[in-house]
Amino acid sequence: MQSRMLLAGIAGLLFAPIFANATEPPEFHRDVLPVLRKYCVGCHNPQEAEGGLVLQDYARTVQGGSEGPGIVAGKSRESLLWKRLTATDETRMPPKDHPAPAPEEVAAIREWIDAGAKAPAAPFTRPDLVTPRITPRGKVNEAITSVAFSPDGNTIALAGAQRIEIITGENVIPLRGHTGSVNEVRFSADGKWLCVAAGEVGLLGEATLWNTADWTRSALFQGHQDTLYSAQLSPDARTLATAGYDRNLIVWDVATGRSLKTFQGHNDAIYSASFSPNGKLIATASGDRTVKLWDVTSGSRLDTFSQPSKEQTSVAFRPDGKHVASGGADARIRIWQISDTGQEGTNPVLFARFAHEGPILAVVYSPDGRLLASTSEDLRIKIWETNKYTQVAVLERQPDWASALAFAPDNRRLLVGRMNGDHQIYPIDPALADSHTEMTPLVETTRPAEIAFSQSLSPVTEIEPNNTPQAAQTLSVPCLVQGELNSANRATSDGDYYRIEARHGDQFVFETIAARNGSYADTKLEIQYPNGKPVLRALLQAVRDSWINFRPIDSSSPDVRLEFWEEMDLNQLVYMNGEVCKTFRAPQGPDSGYVLYSVDGKRRGYFDTSAAAHAKDEPAYIVEAYPPDSNIVENGLPVFPVYYANDDDAERKLGKDSRILFTAPATGAYFIKVTDVRGLSGPDFSYQLKVRQPNPDFTVTVNTMNPKVPAGSGQRLKFTLSRLDHFDGPVRLDLAGLPKGFDASSPTMIEAGLYEAFSVLTASQSAPEPTQADLDRITILATAEINGRLVTKTIGGLGEVKLDKPGPVRVSLVPDDPRSTTEEGGLVIEPGTTITAKIIVERNGHEDDVRFDIDNLPHGIIVDNIGLSGVLVRKQETERQIFLTARPWVPETERLIHAVTQGVGNQGSPPVTLRVKKKSPPDAKAVAAQ
Repeated sequence: MQSRMLLAGIAGLLFAPIFANATEPPEFHRDVLPVLRKYCVGCHNPQEAEGGLVLQDYARTVQGGSEGPGIVAGKSRESLLWKRLTATDETRMPPKDHPAPAPEEVAAIREWIDAGAKAPAAPFTRPDLVTPRITPRGKVNEAITSVAFSPDGNTIALAGAQRIEIITGENVIPLRGHTGSVNEVRFSADGKWLCVAAGEVGLLGEATLWNTADWTRSALFQGHQDTLYSAQLSPDARTLATAGYDRNLIVWDVATGRSLKTFQGHNDAIYSASFSPNGKLIATASGDRTVKLWDVTSGSRLDTFSQPSKEQTSVAFRPDGKHVASGGADARIRIWQISDTGQEGTNPVLFARFAHEGPILAVVYSPDGRLLASTSEDLRIKIWETNKYTQVAVLERQPDWASALAFAPDNRRLLVGRMNGDHQIYPIDPALADSHTEMTPLVETTRPAEIAFSQSLSPVTEIEPNNTPQAAQTLSVPCLVQGELNSANRATSDGDYYRIEARHGDQFVFETIAARNGSYADTKLEIQYPNGKPVLRALLQAVRDSWINFRPIDSSSPDVRLEFWEEMDLNQLVYMNGEVCKTFRAPQGPDSGYVLYSVDGKRRGYFDTSAAAHAKDEPAYIVEAYPPDSNIVENGLPVFPVYYANDDDAERKLGKDSRILFTAPATGAYFIKVTDVRGLSGPDFSYQLKVRQPNPDFTVTVNTMNPKVPAGSGQRLKFTLSRLDHFDGPVRLDLAGLPKGFDASSPTMIEAGLYEAFSVLTASQSAPEPTQADLDRITILATAEINGRLVTKTIGGLGEVKLDKPGPVRVSLVPDDPRSTTEEGGLVIEPGTTITAKIIVERNGHEDDVRFDIDNLPHGIIVDNIGLSGVLVRKQETERQIFLTARPWVPETERLIHAVTQGVGNQGSPPVTLRVKKKSPPDAKAVAAQ
């Protein structure tokens, strides 16, 4: 009934006058477009364009769609738009189940058409939006939203919400007439054009090109449904890229004004867009917490960088096109290395710097690409060199947010626009790009002593009172002290002090033996100066903040869920409330965490820090260690001091007892303080204190003695290394004297810093049963270099090696791609790349799933893309392709690797050689010839 009444009302208005005062005919922007936007643009917009019809602006409304022109000027009855609005059948628009225009709204459209359907005389405005007029009490400064330098450096452009000012010397030229707020200005590479991004929120995005020769308005580009935040001409000025709040990136042909492609894929507003120097790629930063890379020619999305945790507001290509920088609400600057193709998976994140203490507003490169400037809500502007992206300068604190930045073409000036409406040009010294002297990270190791100490421990008995620094008992090194934490005053806990003399660089090991002897004491060791101050061991500079998520961890677990783990790398130090650990393996799938270095299943501490339990959401930091006297450059994250102190042995070998490796920072006296960590004492709190010179060494254990090797197959051999006194080097294991028909992957390497490695012992199908004489000839040698001397140890044999019947499966690991296959049939991989190989299973009665590990991969190479099921050959299948991915820093090496089943007899494949080889640089003569 209501629809019929509406149609009747419309019919009655066909020839009725619309205005009581008909002196002013309807106008498109004021009277027609609001009706179209309210009822029609939901389906007839540039993205959906049902029937090829777009009703977002005057030109396309008149143009119509696939059924012909939308408007016949002066003839409403012949205009398709009017026919659809007044139809009584299924062609009526909007459809019957949608809200329809009121009779007076429809009548306004008819009157406009019959009056000649005249084009609007001025750009779109919002007369329908009525806001209260508030008279300010003081002077109002319009915020600067964007700034730009002309390519010759003689002109600057300042953009505010409602204005643009062009300043050349003393001359100021205003540019007016933009729709809505102006959000960005950029000069073209040749300086002939100024590109302006503007728009009305919720209605229209508009880009304008101004001719810089006479500052006349040249071209207008409208196609977005919301305000524009970014507009940039390509380096050759033939295409224009626009992006804004409607989530779309549109590329336009400048010559014709036609849109060439609309790029869709962001789930929130696009705040910034940047062309690559060759004009082939565009990078966009969005409120959806991603940066995306687009191919201009094909219109396809090449890659999505999803590492950011909050909105990204600024993105920039480095002038050489090799890097993309972004910044946003998470206060970090991220740098991605961009490949020639930009294809997904070829653009790794290089750096993720915690840059500011507030959201980043803008990042911009200098024209020579050697510096990057960033500005933030923390009122700071920072300058970064672009080799390692290290902070090299901080400008004075700003009086208001510095919302916009632009380098001058000479790389010596930085133009700053602020929210308070003022601007300033700062001098920038290009030499800053070379001013950063990279600090050498602190690596703790033992070294030969300048003075040789006897290793015979002289017995010493504690002499009370020694519970104050003034009463410290003097020791001669080396020695073994017999002491007791037993205060005469039971109201106070006992603390024993011992004094030693040391020369600069002398190294000592201090170790307690208490709990291991049944004592109630839970000892803590601290090293102090004679004035009672603790001796500083290192400064840990946080370079990335994180926190423990998903669940808490106890004092042993090596598996921890860390926020932002995608931006972390292997072998980085992690600081968790006083404990320092190191990352060993990145999460392998959605239900795993970062694995930290561990010893016997318990995570290892570094700098002799003691393990502790950590709560969910507790802060954690990736840190870099530097010597105590280092000049740390402020980066907005904390710097943690680490002192010579230990509660429980960091290497997890002494239980509750304590151990410290001490390096004397200067010649003089030092105090060793022994206490109970709980503050307890008594006659049952005895301890021994060892004071000795470090003796770096190692032992190797064979964990798989007496192996049974199936004929025609292999068995995994596991070796565990125990490192003593901070020996951290590689150890080579050689298996020799194997029985006839048996073979092993040898040599086997335990890499520097690691604690275990695997070999595989294989038997041919015709191998005879080994005799005792055969077994006696098996020898395992372990070789390492310790402080410049070669040390070789005989580990022993494998015990009783038996030949077993053929196993339920037989496994092979083979190359499957000629490009990654060596002439000898092995595998070759380049650092920073991924190759494939194949696992082949010959089934001998086992028809179920088979899961695999790949042993002996060099540290930094993983089996990638394994999903939740791991490396799995499903039942009734006989092969599985695997992907091996190498981190960019993996050194050149050669390793014997093998596949081994999880269960099913732990069958191992014959070894295959994996060679890590860097790509050879191109031949200079060949390049010159090309």
